[in-house]
Amino acid sequence: MAKKIPRPTTVKIHESKSEIRIDEIHDRYIIVAPKRSMRPHDVAQHQEVPVKSKDCPFCRETEMMSQPPLYLEGPDNWWEIKVIKNVFPFVSPGNPKAYGHQEVIIETPHHNKEMAEFSDSHVYRVLKAYAARTKALSRDKKIKYIIIFKNHGGKAGASLVHAHSQILATGFVPSHIINKLARAEEYLIEHGISYYAKLAQTEAKGPRCIMTNKYLTVFCPYASSYNYEVWIVPHRQVDNITLLEEEELKAVAHALKLIIKKVNELGLPYNYYMHQTITEPNEYFYLRICPRRDTWAGVELGSRVVINSVAPEEAAKFYRRR
Repeated sequence: MAKKIPRPTTVKIHESKSEIRIDEIHDRYIIVAPKRSMRPHDVAQHQEVPVKSKDCPFCRETEMMSQPPLYLEGPDNWWEIKVIKNVFPFVSPGNPKAYGHQEVIIETPHHNKEMAEFSDSHVYRVLKAYAARTKALSRDKKIKYIIIFKNHGGKAGASLVHAHSQILATGFVPSHIINKLARAEEYLIEHGISYYAKLAQTEAKGPRCIMTNKYLTVFCPYASSYNYEVWIVPHRQVDNITLLEEEELKAVAHALKLIIKKVNELGLPYNYYMHQTITEPNEYFYLRICPRRDTWAGVELGSRVVINSVAPEEAAKFYRRR
């Protein structure tokens, strides 16, 4: 059975003391170590080198994409959001040894505009594109798992600066997702409530809460793997984005834009993603945002113990600041 998850309502982090935290559902040990952020650096961080608009394959004015769109928001020659096949896939429907689909969501035709600058309605339409493509890919009976993700900035794995996100659909479910689902099922059996529903209820009243409303709770998780990590957890359990109702999806869009705007204030690259296991109706859909300030080194890679130099309570204070 799942172990009881420590969930303190108040936490004081002394600047010179570390604290070990355990995320039982995701099987992670996190050491919150605020003093670590003060360590000296003499290694320069990677500098972003923006691609000029005339060389960008995602710009509407200079499109180099020859394949037809899989999804289009707006007229064909004046689109606002476009989905295409990834032209450099590592899985494909024609490869039985690595079966799957990869798609790119071009979030805007404008080269120098990114999500923090979008209107709430435009972010909502990006999420609608995610839902439409999730529904379409789910029709492939060989697909078992779909992850929607965004890489923003070179340190987060982005290869192009033009605002875009991606969808990966595979014929297998990653083992850590299977294990997470099993632990969540154990928690449900033991406690009679979903782990994520209980988490949203608890965090809505605690020091890590950023915002909450009738549709969702936004918070920095107790055992955050990343500096300034944020979860957006809908109050109603659904197993994928296609099942969110219009007002719920609009609430997610609003929260996502607010968080990305604050991450931009920090000048940090980031990833966000959402897991969707097609064969598991009891999965709890949520969106995880992971700013990438620190680089995982030998400790994290070797032991899988993550060192986080920003306490989530302090991160939540930053996000609540307007």
